[in-house]
Amino acid sequence: MEDTRQVPTPEEARSKLRETRTEREAEAAQVMADEDTDIATEAEVRAGVQTEEADMWGGVNINDEGIHEVMTRAVVDVIVRDELEKRLRSGRKLRVKLGIDPTGPLLHLGRSVPLFKMRQFQDLGHQVVLIIGDFTALVGDASDKDSLRPMLSPEQIEANMATYKEQIGKILDLNKVEFRHNSQWLRPLNFTDVIRLASKFTVAQMIQRENFSDRWDQGKPIGLHEILYPLMQGFDSVAIEADVELGSTDQLFNLMAGRALQEDYNQPPQAVLLTNMIAGTDGRKMSTTWGNGIYILDEPRDQFGKIMSMNDDVITLYMESCTRIPMSEVEQINKGLEDGSIHPMDAKKRLAWEIVKMYHGEAAADQAKADFERQFQERGIPTEIPIVPIEQAAGGRANQAGEVGILDLLINTGLAPNRKQAQRLVEQGGVRVDEERITNRAHTLKPTPGMILKAGRSFVKLET
Repeated sequence: MEDTRQVPTPEEARSKLRETRTEREAEAAQVMADEDTDIATEAEVRAGVQTEEADMWGGVNINDEGIHEVMTRAVVDVIVRDELEKRLRSGRKLRVKLGIDPTGPLLHLGRSVPLFKMRQFQDLGHQVVLIIGDFTALVGDASDKDSLRPMLSPEQIEANMATYKEQIGKILDLNKVEFRHNSQWLRPLNFTDVIRLASKFTVAQMIQRENFSDRWDQGKPIGLHEILYPLMQGFDSVAIEADVELGSTDQLFNLMAGRALQEDYNQPPQAVLLTNMIAGTDGRKMSTTWGNGIYILDEPRDQFGKIMSMNDDVITLYMESCTRIPMSEVEQINKGLEDGSIHPMDAKKRLAWEIVKMYHGEAAADQAKADFERQFQERGIPTEIPIVPIEQAAGGRANQAGEVGILDLLINTGLAPNRKQAQRLVEQGGVRVDEERITNRAHTLKPTPGMILKAGRSFVKLET
């Protein structure tokens, strides 16, 4: 029997192939979308998220003053500002997310900045969701790290988490906090799920991050597990259906990853609110890893003393970011510091007293202040001390450990005109470094912020 089928022309064949390929791509995309939806849905179920519409309305305060405080106090940027303000004025109860990885047992004041912001949302009637990153802590966020971060063991993480609620409860109303552990939805993901999540981002996007690009240029290792961290933090937002996520400026990439993943999973993208970063006792960003923190559970006297050792230029930043002092008063104090009508020592004492009062009570704050003042009086330290930059104090003579000889230190800070006079001061017992009398002319020490040097009747204070 003769075959009467028409042989397609090359153009017709190519057209048919294009149609078939388009149909297959559409089918594959739908399968992928269905699988993505399944992952998101399963994560929401594991998170126990309640999304009934009736639960999302009522009891929300939309007054201008409260919204202004949320949008401006200790805030560096909002993405997208108009979008968040519209949500705040809608009267709908927002789900406000903050994640904390238990990388150490103590929370420092840097962690308190977004917690205070959460409290403001809480006071307006919104639902705050605090995610304890018991799974992400296995990896560790590399946002502010200049080297490969060691992975924590589950036992270390569990030990670190032991007192978190106690510390957080000094800022938030624990009865109104929704606590979640991201191991609920991250641990059940399989390798296929991880590949699917990873397909949303490119290697170039990851490597372009400042800390990664710096490490790349310096030939320092970047762990593949570190690159996965933004995916995990972003997926947290999908799992709990976040409307807002809080974080500091160095967290921007991770927070934006949450927006991107939510859009992929057909959720409204969260608003991102970036809060102030505060300096630690060494002038760098306050960090558990760097050991430069002022901690919520520090003893009152230690807490007060650490704050008093900080640079004067952070006083009002700390007041705005880490206390409940009204902003109108913070602005008055800032103006007084600028025009000289308020002494920095007095403003810093007020700051230290407020922080100790919040975490230990008014009686403890009064006692810490009295102890500090008594200590200064007994040591005969004046309230106004000349400031010497640490770099000048070291004078290029520091060893690999950052230590400087006491004779060089006295000369570099202007406490002695020459080496002979510096040696005489030391040998006669006329030199003190903080509480310690130095009598050995070969003594070395590492200059640190807040260190007070005394030679004879002269004093200097080292600052960054």
